Amino acid sequence: MDKKKSGDPLAGEVETRRSPDRASEGDRRRGKFRDFRRAYPGFVFTLGLALAAILAVDAWLVFKRVRYNSELSDLRSSMTAAERQRSDLIVEEEENKLQIAIELAKRQAKFDKKLHLNVAVDSARMYLTRDGALLREMPVQFGPERPAEENSAAPPVAIPRGERTVADIGEGRITLDGGTVILASDAGGSANDSTPIPPGALRIAREDMEAIKPNLSAGMKVYFY
Repeated sequence: MDKKKSGDPLAGEVETRRSPDRASEGDRRRGKFRDFRRAYPGFVFTLGLALAAILAVDAWLVFKRVRYNSELSDLRSSMTAAERQRSDLIVEEEENKLQIAIELAKRQAKFDKKLHLNVAVDSARMYLTRDGALLREMPVQFGPERPAEENSAAPPVAIPRGERTVADIGEGRITLDGGTVILASDAGGSANDSTPIPPGALRIAREDMEAIKPNLSAGMKVYFY
């Protein structure tokens, strides 16, 4: 007779008890971290390696920041009071110029009655607009900025701000004055494309590129803000 059907109170215990041939495996439900490590050594090793890499990167960034602040302090300490004041004024003036350029680009983009492109750097979006009407909205990716380096012959590159114009329209690319390039992605959308982007360049989906190309022409305004 079936013990489970007969109401035997020991039936559940007999059925849930681990078989003798698996007794050496231990009870994973009640195991500690040591048991988990023995059961999944590869996973624990990979997790530890990833944690070590993250800590190493954090330590390197902290070291670079401390070194940069130390060099900056040494440089300022070697200046006279007049030189420090003059350098502070130059930095403040450059920041004000950039802010003015951004605000001016926003205003010009808003009231420009001709067909033009707007690039919102903070939100990573590009817009094709005319006289305040939105014709197309596109996600955009930006290449890294390249600061000036003492031992490098490569010139510094930054994401543009302010007003630019279309200089050339080619296959899979739009070149702006100053050398900034807007590239087309072949990965089914720029957001899905993980290939590196050249410093200072932009990338949009090829679908968006092909959609706006018939409306583009040399001399068209492109506003970055």
